[in-house]
Amino acid sequence: MPGPLTSEDILDLRVVGDVQLSPDGKLAVYTVVTLDGDADEQQSAIWLVPTTGSAAPRRLTHGPRRDSKPRFSPDGGRLAFVSNREQDWRSDLYILGLEGGEASREAVLPRGIADLSWSPDGTRIALLGLPRWPEDPDRKPPKDDDEARRRYAARVRHVERFKYRMDPQIVLEDEAAQLWVWEKGGDPKMITDGEFGVSQPAWTADGRIAFLSNRSEDHDRSWTSDVWTCLPDGSDLRRETKGDLQIGAFAFSTAGILAIYGNDGGGGWKGANTRLFVAGHDLTASLDRPVGGHVLGDMSSPSPQKPLWHEDGSLWFQLSDRGQVHIYRARSGEQPKPVVVGRRIISHFDVAGATVAFTSSSQDDPLSLRATGLEGENEHELENLNPWLAERELGRLQELNFEHQSDKIAGWALLPSGAKDGERLPTLLYIHGGPHGAYGWSFSHMFNVLAGAGYAVIYCNPPGSQSYGEAFSQRVNEHWGELDLPYFLALADAAEAAGFADPDCLGVGGASYGGFSTLWAVGHSDRFKAAVAARPVSDMNAFYGSADIGSPFMAGQMGGEPWDDAAQKTYRRLSPITYVKDIKTPLRLIASTGDIRTPLEQAEQVFIRLRKLERIVDLKIFNGEPHGLVVLGKPWNRVRHMRAILEWFDRHLKK
Repeated sequence: MPGPLTSEDILDLRVVGDVQLSPDGKLAVYTVVTLDGDADEQQSAIWLVPTTGSAAPRRLTHGPRRDSKPRFSPDGGRLAFVSNREQDWRSDLYILGLEGGEASREAVLPRGIADLSWSPDGTRIALLGLPRWPEDPDRKPPKDDDEARRRYAARVRHVERFKYRMDPQIVLEDEAAQLWVWEKGGDPKMITDGEFGVSQPAWTADGRIAFLSNRSEDHDRSWTSDVWTCLPDGSDLRRETKGDLQIGAFAFSTAGILAIYGNDGGGGWKGANTRLFVAGHDLTASLDRPVGGHVLGDMSSPSPQKPLWHEDGSLWFQLSDRGQVHIYRARSGEQPKPVVVGRRIISHFDVAGATVAFTSSSQDDPLSLRATGLEGENEHELENLNPWLAERELGRLQELNFEHQSDKIAGWALLPSGAKDGERLPTLLYIHGGPHGAYGWSFSHMFNVLAGAGYAVIYCNPPGSQSYGEAFSQRVNEHWGELDLPYFLALADAAEAAGFADPDCLGVGGASYGGFSTLWAVGHSDRFKAAVAARPVSDMNAFYGSADIGSPFMAGQMGGEPWDDAAQKTYRRLSPITYVKDIKTPLRLIASTGDIRTPLEQAEQVFIRLRKLERIVDLKIFNGEPHGLVVLGKPWNRVRHMRAILEWFDRHLKK
C-alpha cells in the first residue's frame, strides 16, 4: 500500500548531476549520487545514455567511493574523471575509453584534484589542485601521504589574511590552489604558484589555459576577480578582464569571445543580480533577473553553472525567474530567449550538436535527466532515478499567492495528500536562506516528510528573495527581520483564510537566514507555538568575525562596518540576540561543529541565554558537518536532522 515519505527515505533517493554531452550531442554522461547507509557516506558513479533515449542508461564506473566530474575528450572517444577510490580524502585523475575496459589512473596531485579541462587537441589536461605539502623543518619527512595530511591538519596555523577558511572545507588550507598540466606518460607540472588563488581552468581554442584569479595587490581584501590566460607552461600571463567585477564563471567561444557571469565588486554581498556579460556588454540588463540557479532545495545545492557556447555561435545560460530556473539562449543581435521552461528547477545542463541535456526538479520529480532539441522541442526523459516514489503519497502542492504592502508575493502550500477541504491542520511556516535565496517549484524531501506526517507547510518569497528583480532582492538590506516578518505573518493569515491552517497549531522554522528569521519571528511575535532554528545567525557583531564570509557580507547587508557609528546601531538592532528575553516559544536549535558559514557559537549564544531564562529550549549539535548538512551531510545525519525537526514539532503542535 502507498505510504507517506519518511525521514529514512532520504537513504533511497538518488540524485543526478553534472551532465556532460559528447561533442556531437549524441551521448550524455552524468553522475548519480547515492547514500550508503551501511558505510554512512555519500557515493557517486558515472553513467552514460544515448540522448535519443534509444537505449537504457549504462553505468560506466564502479569505484568504491566517489567518481565525479566526467569530461569527454575533444574527439568524444575517452572520458576523464576524478575519483577518490584510492584515498578517501584525495581525488585522482582517471581516463576511461568508451569502447570498454577499466579506467586507468593517469595523474595524482599531492593533495587531490579539484577540477579538470581537456586541451583542444586532447593531448593534455589542465588540473586544479593545491601545491605539495609544506615541509616541517622540525621533523623527518612523513612516510606517506596519509601521515603528511595528518600532520598538516594538526599544524599550528599562522594567519595573516582574511580568506583563510571557507565552508565546507574539512581540513582548512593555508596555501592557494594552483594550475597543473598533465600530459600522457608524464607527471603533472604545476605552472602557477604564489599566494594568488586559481579556479575554473579551461582551455581556449588557440591552446592557452584560462582561469579565474584575483592577482591584485589588495587581493586579500578584494572579492573581485579576473579572467587570466597563460601558455601551457605558465608563461605569457595575460589579464583578460578589467578587475571591476565579482566573476562567478566564464567561457570563451571558439572565436575567442569571452562571456562571464558577474556583478560589480560589492554588489554580490548586497543581493545584486548576477549578470551575463559578453565583450563587456550586459546581455541580461533588460531581463532584471539573476543568471544562474538561485532557488533553494534539499536535493542538491544551487548550481552556479558557467555559460555555454554552442558551435553555431549562440550562448546558453540559466536564469532564475519567479521561483523557477530555466535555460535561455542568446544570439548575436537578438534578445535572449527562453528555450527550456516550466514550473521546475533546472540545476545542470549542457548543449552540443542538436541536443540540450539537463536535470529537472519539480514537486513530483525529485531530479530526472531529460533532453530536448535546440528549440526546446521533443522533450523526453532519459533517466528516472526514483521510480519507487510512485509508491509514496507526496504532498499536494498549491499556490498560496497574496498581497502585502502593495507587493504581489509568490507563496505555496504543501498539504498532506489526504487532507480534506476545510480541514484545519497543524501548519509550519518555513523561511528560506540567503537572505537572497528563493523558494520555488522544486522537490523538497523535508517538506514532503512534514506533509506526510500531517502538517501543512507554507512558504513564500518576500522582499529579499532573488528571481523577482534586483530592487526587490535588495530591499531587505539593512532591514533583516523587521521588513520581512510582516510578509510571513501575512502568509499565515492567507493560510488561515484558505481554511486549512489551524491558528492554534502554528510553527515556524528555517535554516541559515531562515534560522535567523525564525529567531526574529519568535522574538517579535507570540503567534507561534513551536520553532526550529537551524544553523542560524543570532549576533551580527560576532558573525562579522566568526563566519567565513562574515566581514564582507555583513558590511554589505548592514550598511557599513560594525565600528561605524550608524551601522553599529544597525548591527545591534537587527541581531535576534538583542530580543532573546522576549522569546517564549518552545525552541529547538540545530547547529554543526564543522559549519564555518554560520558557526556553532551563533546557536550557543541563544541556547545559553534561554536556558538561563528557564525557557523551553534545546540544542542539537551535529559533529563535523558543514553548513549544507541537508545536501552534503553524512546519510544518517541527514536522517537524524529530519527526525529532529519532526520530533520537535510533533511534541509541541500535535494535539
